[in-house]
Amino acid sequence: MIFGTGSAKFSRSGSDVLLQNSILEPNYITRNVITTTSIHDHYNTYNFLGDYSDFNVKINLWQYDDATIKYNEIYPYLYSYVYFWPHEDGNAITGSDGNPALFFIDKISHEYNTSIDVDKDIIKIHFKSVGYTNITGSLI
Repeated sequence: MIFGTGSAKFSRSGSDVLLQNSILEPNYITRNVITTTSIHDHYNTYNFLGDYSDFNVKINLWQYDDATIKYNEIYPYLYSYVYFWPHEDGNAITGSDGNPALFFIDKISHEYNTSIDVDKDIIKIHFKSVGYTNITGSLI
């Protein structure tokens, strides 16, 4: 894997939070392009501004010995700015300036794994880049 193979993690103020037992739903590139259409000849002009990134991470709380402890470790970061690694053994997602990109946790939702006989707790965390990202700086 060019981004790593381990579980995702995030960090704030030097404190790492590992997101083991998780499934990464990456969106490495969301293009920000402005389209301008000429009123004279209807010709389109495209102005590429940069790429954003966002990630959903589904964490299988039911796979932890104490799901409450893990939930209480993660939930206080809702509406926080953090640095994000898609894989703990890889590099953080970098910004267009080459430094680690800042992400905002804008949503932590509760779900159930209903594909098995008993409902199992899952939480989904959404990480959204604050500025433009450059995923080539995150390759290992």
